[in-house]
Amino acid sequence: MKPTMFKRYGLTFLASLALSACGAQEPEPGASEPVTSTQVQTLEVPADWVGHQLGLSAPRLRPLEKVTRFARPEPGELPSIRKIEPQTGLEKPGGQMRAMGPDGTIYEVSVPEADAEKVGAAMRERGLSGSSLPSEQPRSESGWSNGIDSRVRWTNSGSDWPRDTIGVVSPNGSSWCTGTLFEGRLVLTAFHCLWDGYGNWVNPQFRAGQDGTTQPYAAVNHTWKYWDQGFVDNDCHKWKTTGYRQVCEQYDWAVLVLANTPTSSTGVTPGYMGVFYNGSDSGLAAYSTYHYGYPGCGSGGAPSGCVDNSMWGQSFTCDIGSFFNPVGGWNRNFYHGCDMSGGHSGGPLYSWSPGSNGPYLLAVNIAESCTGSACSGTTPNIAFRIDKWLGDQMMYWRSIY
Repeated sequence: MKPTMFKRYGLTFLASLALSACGAQEPEPGASEPVTSTQVQTLEVPADWVGHQLGLSAPRLRPLEKVTRFARPEPGELPSIRKIEPQTGLEKPGGQMRAMGPDGTIYEVSVPEADAEKVGAAMRERGLSGSSLPSEQPRSESGWSNGIDSRVRWTNSGSDWPRDTIGVVSPNGSSWCTGTLFEGRLVLTAFHCLWDGYGNWVNPQFRAGQDGTTQPYAAVNHTWKYWDQGFVDNDCHKWKTTGYRQVCEQYDWAVLVLANTPTSSTGVTPGYMGVFYNGSDSGLAAYSTYHYGYPGCGSGGAPSGCVDNSMWGQSFTCDIGSFFNPVGGWNRNFYHGCDMSGGHSGGPLYSWSPGSNGPYLLAVNIAESCTGSACSGTTPNIAFRIDKWLGDQMMYWRSIY
């Protein structure tokens, strides 16, 4: 049977994903239903897609189930990870790609690893892995946590690249999580930011460069999201009841595909960061690394003078500590000393050290191992590293969207 072509253009969310019919009884959060057909579909790609030039087929999508309702957290709630629980029982393997489309349908995604590797290599060879506005690294000194909050607020101004590539990922209008543009419509964040912690999906918008009540760019919904199913198969999406365990750290990433590129009232767009991976732990640890995020002001360890939906971080570089959780020959996670608190989840660790056309995304902040002044070490926080596998996938999506 010939696969159905699934268009990626001009799609909108169904009203049932956000609101129930007037007067009707609302279903329970996280409700889902079986799909009516499991016929394999093909994602539509641009006519000049680099994959076609390499003789590759477009991604195949097999429908699995349909989410009919998202949880709607109250403003001020946060999906923060502050404790890593001991691993109990067998770990289920990851590496299975999943996606959710605009109508809530969840798909099994088939992209051969060799195909993603070929597209990633082609994008890098053509100089298409860098940022949209290459710039020089700011001059700075190194710093660390040691229980001292060194964050300052990075306010909105007319010349603050790459500030506006970072934004709020939130389902409730308040600080929730952070994400970073790595293409005009693509946002990298932490996967736990798409859940309420009890196994229910949330449906966030992306607000690039928000500064308190000031929104330099219009808020944008997302149409697609991609993730590693290992996070769900190990019950990590229910971390408030099952605990966030070591296995969860290995799969805590997600990519959002925005409905459109964030745009200001004058037609300006925020741009995006580049994507880079380094197979050497010591090489990556030697990079001058920065991090910013959107802290929740009601969370433990929030910065002094915190304002909701405002961006905070160290103006100087932060240390990278030890690496751990090997997957496929790469350590997936590492400790870092970038000051943070609840709401920084999904925020970027980025650097100009890899070379020209920076800054480059290196990792995603996912968890704290301590809170505020209770942190005594120099690298108490945890990041998900962009390894070759994820780096190639990100270039693959950049080539399509």
